[in-house]
Order: sequence, then C-alpha cells, then structure tokens
Amino acid sequence: MALVGNLRDFSLSDFLYLIDRGYKTGCLYLDRDNDSAVLYFNKGKLTAMHGKAIHANLADLLVQLGKLSPEQAARIVELRGNNGNGGTTSDVVVHEGWLSREDLQAALQSHTEEAVYKLFGWPDGEFRFEQNQMPAPTAPLMPTPLAVENLIMEGVRRIDEWGQIKERIPSTDLLVRFVEQPSERGKGINLASDEWRVFARINGKDTLAEIAKLTKLSEFDVCRIVYGFITAGLAEVVRQPRPVTGDAQTRAGAKAAAQGRPKRGLVSRIIQRIRGM
Repeated sequence: MALVGNLRDFSLSDFLYLIDRGYKTGCLYLDRDNDSAVLYFNKGKLTAMHGKAIHANLADLLVQLGKLSPEQAARIVELRGNNGNGGTTSDVVVHEGWLSREDLQAALQSHTEEAVYKLFGWPDGEFRFEQNQMPAPTAPLMPTPLAVENLIMEGVRRIDEWGQIKERIPSTDLLVRFVEQPSERGKGINLASDEWRVFARINGKDTLAEIAKLTKLSEFDVCRIVYGFITAGLAEVVRQPRPVTGDAQTRAGAKAAAQGRPKRGLVSRIIQRIRGM
C-alpha cells in the first residue's frame, strides 16, 4: 500500500529522514500546482530524480547540461538497441569515452542536488511513496547514490538563508545593476572566484536567473552572492522595465546602460584586489 499525504502536514525533511533511517527503497512522487517531481531511493539513498526541470531520460538530460551532443544522444539509442540489451545509458557514455564515470557522477549529482533543494521551499504539495518501485533503465541514474542526510542538512540550511535573502531579492526575474554611488563599505571588498564570476556578469540587462545560466552557478548561489553585493552597497535589484517605443525607448535604453555600467574606480579597486589574492 502506498503512503500518501501532504507536505503541509509532513515536511519533506521529515519524510527524507524516515527514508534515510529506514533504508527505504521505492519512489516518492511530489505534486504541487503545475510542478511535480519524482525521486527514487535504494536502501535509503537517492539514486535518480526527474521532474519538469529534469529530463526522465538520461541522454536528454546530458544534452541539456551540455555534456553530450544531440548526435551522441541519438547514437546511444543505436548502441543500446531497441530492447535495451546494449547496456545502460551510463555504460554506453563511459564506454564510448564521452564522459568518465567521475564526470558523469559530478554532472548528475550537482543538477539533482539543486533540484532537490528547490523542493524544500514547497510549503505544501501532495506526496505518494510507492515501496520497492524502481526507475526505468533510461532514467538519469547516478553511478554513486546520494546520502539523504546530507541533502536534508543543506536543504534546511538553504531554507533559513532563503528567508533572509528573499527580503531583498524576492524573485530571480529581477535585473541586477551596480549603484551609481557605491557605499564606503565596498572599498575593502575581497571577491572569491564565484563572486567574481557573478560580478563580471552584472550589466543591468540580465536577470538573476540569466546570470545563473551564464555562470553555470545555481540560482541560490547567485542570489546569495548578489545579496552580499547589495549589503555591501555595490549593487541593487530592480524590476524589468515595461516595453516602450520610439524616442522613449532610446532614452530608456541609454539610461539603463548607464545605470548598469560599473564605476571605473570601483572596478579598478576590485581587479587590484583579485590580482593580489
């Protein structure tokens, strides 16, 4: 018999804790509004996940992540054969030398972890756990299953941080730009490598979500870094302007470009700091 309920009454962290401690094997289905996710576990560890942001097919997911070409994905189907006797998709990818098993694990693990962390933000949603249900052979199965206890700890931590961040950054659809007169607090700033990657992408035109894609960082990490810039008085987030036409469009574009352009003195100071690291 399936275990059913709502995350409003039984949180995801509590449910994952039971799966971890009980060494459960099966499939957890989650549904909320227009979103959904499916998580597979084997003896208490996460082995695969798919949903709207994650392809149920491993080959398609690897193409989405830029790890395989569409031609290589098509070749996998040929090599495996219609009846799947050619080995798993992971086996083919590693055997053909397209990815090492370590690179495959890293790509799947990072993408899956970020997707799971977003689920911790669901205030409610229907869940159903089917005991002993296993993923399809073509599912994005990770070579090394993930420890659920680590997902719980990081997911809960992010919930706490998100609560603080969202007070200043309520949406990833907001634009990021440098302020015209940086705060004195920004003079002594030291940037880590990921912070510099985000800093270099701030132009007043790209949203937080777009910066995440360009830097290949998670939306959480981008928001956390930009939150630090905001706190230091270096940047601000604004809503995207409504479309305008004619002369108004020209003036608006010029103004946005001027606002998005960092002050030369500020950029110079930061570059000098980075060179000295």
